[in-house]
Amino acid sequence: MSEHCLPWAEGHTPLMLAPMQGLTNRGLRAIYAKSAHPDLLFTEFVQVRAGAREPIAPVDLKEAQATHEQIPLVVQLIGRPDAGVVEAARQLASLGVRHINLNMGCPFGRMRSHLAGGGMFCDPDSILPLLEALRPEVRGSLSVKTRAGYADGEEILELAPLFEAGGVDFLILHPRTVLQRYEGAADHAITRALVERTRLPVIANGDIWRAEDAGQVLEDTGAAGLMLGRGAIADPLLFERIRGRAPKRPTGAARKEELTGHLRALLAVYQELFCGEVQVISKLKEAVKPVEDPELQRWKKKLTRCRSLVGIQALLEPASD
Repeated sequence: MSEHCLPWAEGHTPLMLAPMQGLTNRGLRAIYAKSAHPDLLFTEFVQVRAGAREPIAPVDLKEAQATHEQIPLVVQLIGRPDAGVVEAARQLASLGVRHINLNMGCPFGRMRSHLAGGGMFCDPDSILPLLEALRPEVRGSLSVKTRAGYADGEEILELAPLFEAGGVDFLILHPRTVLQRYEGAADHAITRALVERTRLPVIANGDIWRAEDAGQVLEDTGAAGLMLGRGAIADPLLFERIRGRAPKRPTGAARKEELTGHLRALLAVYQELFCGEVQVISKLKEAVKPVEDPELQRWKKKLTRCRSLVGIQALLEPASD
């Protein structure tokens, strides 16, 4: 028997850290839980291994069971719409996982060709049966993170009734098409249209880089909350700035000081979690990629080109007086 519920308090506007492959591992989530205080955290997508004895790899199971500062953790599943996804949800529930999110938006080719992620738009008849099979296995909330469509940005509007009928608790919309990937601008007019089309809470995701963007998207769309992705990686204090509990984003030396402090904390956690200098450096560089401040590009280039841990640590040293 599922406990239908939303993983945030009634009347609250939740701010969520997006699931991002290669980024939102348990180390990064732990740092954000302490400094940014998202209302929800999401795992990187957990890929369901079709035909395998165990549908979820051991490393993904470890990620799915991590907890952070009493913040609800949502485990995102991606896989072909078949019994494997249902079995994966059942396995996660047996390990205490309460909140499951279905990825219906990954734009990369391998997923599309397997009718997983964004490829599910190519087989809309599979959506409702999968949700109906998943719903009894999920003890807490069942949500879907989706794109606006495969090629047509209004496809999602026609699918809204399926999510309602399938027992979904909330939707997260990134209003680009699958074929767009991350090109062009997120069209939050589609987010507004979806809010008006469905009784489900809609979480707006996409192109929220500053506190001003957050306020504008909420005002323009009527969304129930926001999911922050690359914007929150580029600015770890974005959550607190939106809430008015951190100052306006600085520039120049003050901005660099914020980022280096964050990256030093992240590096320390990564050195504990991951094996080998190459993996640690690779993980850290992923957290630097979204930084686009013009005045920091020279420093960013040095970081992304550096191949030694000693060199990385030197670039992250606090500025001397």
